[in-house]
Amino acid sequence: MRINSLNNKYNEGKLISFEGGEGVGKSTQIKLLKSYLLENNFKVLTTREPGGTEEGEIIRKFLVSGAKNTFDPLSELLIFNALRREHINKVINPSIKKGKIVLCDRFIDSTFVYQGIGKGINKKVLLNLHKKFCYDIYPDITFFLNLDPKIGLDRTNRRKNNETRFERLGLSYHKKVFNGYLKLSKKFEKRIININAQQSIKEISEKIIKHVMSIL
Repeated sequence: MRINSLNNKYNEGKLISFEGGEGVGKSTQIKLLKSYLLENNFKVLTTREPGGTEEGEIIRKFLVSGAKNTFDPLSELLIFNALRREHINKVINPSIKKGKIVLCDRFIDSTFVYQGIGKGINKKVLLNLHKKFCYDIYPDITFFLNLDPKIGLDRTNRRKNNETRFERLGLSYHKKVFNGYLKLSKKFEKRIININAQQSIKEISEKIIKHVMSIL
């Protein structure tokens, strides 16, 4: 976990995030990486955003289900930041201090692309909120699972769950999200690893493991 203002004082553990649009296979890859790390005697915690805490999981239901325009973009952003602050305080920081490898399904990059690029919130607002209330924390490494948004949405449409609020925003929105991830991966190429998510599950997993072991 990189804390820009604190010179990464929590160097006992690591924060690894998984990013991408809908249906890219983040959950599958997190499970595979967790299994590999546990087999090699690392301490591992898996978590997700929105959510991660008991209270966060309750609020998550309102953020990822229901009508697509339930919240105005700024209100949505503030809720995500409040949940992230609690997530960092109650789950991520304590785990890092215990030397755990924290595998997080979405983190700050999702906010940059979903609320920032996708919904037009000013970049300075995003950065200021993250710096002031979420400690300016960035993962040690981020995996961007790169998949055509149309393929991803087709996958999610075949699933049977109620977490479809963002899918309902349509293909044009998700193209913005996808392009946002591409821009971030180019700008922060040392942290964000761009992986072709149309490869086999095994191929993707092997590449992720190789990158993770290079920083452990």
